[in-house]
Amino acid sequence: MSVDYLKKYMSEQGFDFSRLLNDDFVQPIRLLYNHRHYVSAAKLLMTFIDSVGFLEFGDTGENTFVKWLETYADFKAVGLTPEELWEHRNSLLHMSNLDSRRVLAGKVKRLMFYVGPLPSGIPVESKDTKYYNLFVLMKTMDAACGRWAESFNRNRGKSKQFLDRYDLIVSDERLFNID
Repeated sequence: MSVDYLKKYMSEQGFDFSRLLNDDFVQPIRLLYNHRHYVSAAKLLMTFIDSVGFLEFGDTGENTFVKWLETYADFKAVGLTPEELWEHRNSLLHMSNLDSRRVLAGKVKRLMFYVGPLPSGIPVESKDTKYYNLFVLMKTMDAACGRWAESFNRNRGKSKQFLDRYDLIVSDERLFNID
């Protein structure tokens, strides 16, 4: 694949990392969310985390989804752990339901997201279920991406590795709009 797509993200100030991620990932998630396709937005958000984990760590055989979140995301506001989100991801992406094998085995709680204020009377956590705000997770991911972008300023050697791996990523913006 040609790297001509990078021209669009180059300027006198350098490579616009944030705009590339926005065009390929964040904007589609935002469009789905804003059009009330919340489950699809959540699924695409999980895929985004998978992708940035791969971009950062490569195909190492370890759980790069969790590792990337542990490295760059602050989950205090979301009220989840990266491992809990991993199980939720498995449920959503592999079965389009809320029960991964570990949830069914009673090893982790079922996660359910909500949009807007949680109605009164619904606890954030019960014996079997834990709720989280999808918009708060999206904002948490935005902040994590900012920290990730800063890591490229601290370690300039990461850029080549990033670009080599990014050439393997499929996206609407790049794949179908290369000049």
